[in-house]
Amino acid sequence: MAVPHRAPFSPGTMENAFLPLNAYVPLGDCDGPHEARPVVSEGGEVREGQLIARSSGKGSANVHSPIPGIVRRITRMRMPGGRERGIIVVSLEGSFSVLGKRPERYLWKSLNKTDIMHIVQEKGIVSVGQRMPLHDLLAAKSSPGGFPLVVNALEMDAWRRAEEEILRSRPLDVTDGCAIVARVAQSGPVILAVDPDFPQASIDSMLASFKETGIEAVAERFRRRFPQDMRHQLEEALAPVLKDGPRPLILEPSTLVALHDAVVSNKAHIEQYVYMGGGALKRQDILKARIGTPIGDLVEECGGFVGPPERIIVNGPFRGHSAGSLDVPVTKTTRAVLALTRHETMTAATRHCVRCGQCVRSCPEGLSPHLLYKLLAAGRTAQARAEGLGSCTLCGACAYSCWSRLPLVESFSGDRAEGNLG
Repeated sequence: MAVPHRAPFSPGTMENAFLPLNAYVPLGDCDGPHEARPVVSEGGEVREGQLIARSSGKGSANVHSPIPGIVRRITRMRMPGGRERGIIVVSLEGSFSVLGKRPERYLWKSLNKTDIMHIVQEKGIVSVGQRMPLHDLLAAKSSPGGFPLVVNALEMDAWRRAEEEILRSRPLDVTDGCAIVARVAQSGPVILAVDPDFPQASIDSMLASFKETGIEAVAERFRRRFPQDMRHQLEEALAPVLKDGPRPLILEPSTLVALHDAVVSNKAHIEQYVYMGGGALKRQDILKARIGTPIGDLVEECGGFVGPPERIIVNGPFRGHSAGSLDVPVTKTTRAVLALTRHETMTAATRHCVRCGQCVRSCPEGLSPHLLYKLLAAGRTAQARAEGLGSCTLCGACAYSCWSRLPLVESFSGDRAEGNLG
């Protein structure tokens, strides 16, 4: 079965999710192995937005309490994907210092590069798309200068809508975020990567805002295909625009908004926009949830299930992972929670390959996944590499489209885990 064209969604106001009674705040949600080190103890009181764990170095980010309360436990929890992470459990109690307060506004243009970079690091901002601390990404780009900044409002799969809705509803904050990046990393022109149906009026308004700030900006509409928001895909599609210049920095509207909130409003990264969808959910929505909120709370806020879900996926059906339970918390890199029906997951017994060609048509790299799978099953790894295995990004589109339900991605990722690929 081919990847669905796009699941229906009616955009509306992105609401603040209810505050969790207990927040399960992860000490690490980046791809690196390092976790932040707790600076609080069990039984201690914490304020909303207070630093509770400090970065342990490159690849880890500062962690702040999303709610005021009491530190109940410092423990570990198995996250989607199977990795265990340290968790600080905070029980809601006390008064708020952020919620319901008029946000502070700093004249950030009077800050120098060092001051802004300190704020970015201190507030613990993480790029939701690249799963890396934003401070690390900006530091790596600060030397060359002149690189394009791509605002990636495209989505990885047919369900999600959060990034384009953020771009639609908070355009000025996204513009400010781009201007802040330009200040600290000397970025060049801005490229808005948007869906074909993104409103032209919104694009025109944003381009006018960029012009007022003195930033050169263009909008590029992408032919809709899933997956389509991965770095190499964007760079390849934008090659005529990028020409032979430096590689771009690719950031999502949600990351740019978090950057704006940190520098302009002195707000730590304690919230995340999460798309809630799937056929088993009563109501689709985009909620601005506090980090550490159990996904079960968000499911309840969307009206609960209309029937038993076949699978609950965090971050989409292609590259996401099954949630072990509804206690799994929202992290800084949680983009979506999908409660999928049996029809949507296309659950079926594994059969022999029928050479239908769906995996070939779905592969964004132009590979032949069925051939790679057979070569690996026969132990012919060298030949699989010659056929392009090293170009596989493990996006999952082939496995989702496969009529025979072959474990394609598991086979490819397993070969990588065994160290057979460089």
